[in-house]
Amino acid sequence: MKISLNYDDGVLDLEVPDGNLAWVASPGRLPPLENEEAEIRKALRSPIGMDNLETLVRSKGKRVLILADDITRPTPHKKILPILLEELNRAGVADRDINLIIALGTHRPMTPDECIRTYGEYVTGRIKIINHSWNQPDELVALGETPSGIPISVNRHYFNSDISIAVGNIIPHIYAGWSGGAKMVQPGVCGAATTAKTHLIAAKHLDSVLGNPENIIRKEMETIAKETGLSMIINTVMNSDGSLARVVAGDPVKAHREGVKAAQKIYTAPIDKQPDIVVVNAYPGNLDFWQSTKALTAGTLLVKPGGDVILVTPAPEGIPSSHPQLLELGDLGTRAVWDMLDRGEIQDEVAASVHITMGFCREKANVYIATGDDNRDIVERLGFKFTGDLNKTLDECIRSRGEITCSIGVATHGADLAPEYK
Repeated sequence: MKISLNYDDGVLDLEVPDGNLAWVASPGRLPPLENEEAEIRKALRSPIGMDNLETLVRSKGKRVLILADDITRPTPHKKILPILLEELNRAGVADRDINLIIALGTHRPMTPDECIRTYGEYVTGRIKIINHSWNQPDELVALGETPSGIPISVNRHYFNSDISIAVGNIIPHIYAGWSGGAKMVQPGVCGAATTAKTHLIAAKHLDSVLGNPENIIRKEMETIAKETGLSMIINTVMNSDGSLARVVAGDPVKAHREGVKAAQKIYTAPIDKQPDIVVVNAYPGNLDFWQSTKALTAGTLLVKPGGDVILVTPAPEGIPSSHPQLLELGDLGTRAVWDMLDRGEIQDEVAASVHITMGFCREKANVYIATGDDNRDIVERLGFKFTGDLNKTLDECIRSRGEITCSIGVATHGADLAPEYK
């Protein structure tokens, strides 16, 4: 059987013996919205669990900050933002009082050209766009701690706004259960210390968070969003071809959960067995090895303990420039990294949390990474097995596991998968 996997700007054809194939997991599909613009406008005018924009502006003020995803996310900003601006104008807010902050988390800043490609010339020409400065203390406001002890620091532009509106998309996420909602605040516009502590908690619960909207990390994110004043959200649910299946707006928790209900119908994959081998494609979260870790984690949770995971990713940006310590930690095991954290020997705790996630995968499975030769050094330094030939490596894994009895699962969109075992 040939299975086409999206890779870079083309596809890779994976060849799997029919007798060994256990399952192929891909996103499902909901009927696309017939009139996307009308549904976006309807969601904004009838928000879930809160007053509409006109009432919000009258009661809160006219200084509006929009929180928007960066280039690592598929949120259809060009569809949403023009309508959101029109609705804010309709509610009495002028363009001069509207700013957009790129909710980078701890990702690198976006360039002006990337902003135009992501948000469109119509939006970039109308309102001011700001990269979140997660590593600059004078750009952050400290606000104590959550009840569980996570320090809260957020971007001052966000905190000082009268109204804040988070624009995002809902897909499965290894650290938050599902993306969207309050995740645009944490980690979106928080300081590094807040993000580090949240990620480190998540790294201890990797086997119970993905696909669960009521997990402890999501609750922490929602506490931080509430304490810092997030006003409302507008979230999309998309089919894998980019068509909109649902739009929700309103209260950051109530509206998010309504969106998750729709997203579950697309991205929850019923799995009847853990196979010996899982081939997992990082698409669409494959910009670098940081993003590709999401698919790797899903593949590790899908495979039989001690099985083989083959991660397919082009990772054109390699290791994020904002987190070089991820590579510096090399192939250290999870216990060693936790010990270094306890001794205060790691400066970048966010990178440590992602490295621990990688270590979790290495310790649960034999991990091969199918990528370009330019990434060989990174793959090997991180303790994984490099391969430049996907099908050859799969054949070798089949022979080592037993050609007659070994089972194979294939996840075509690993970053967008929430396994559900039947």
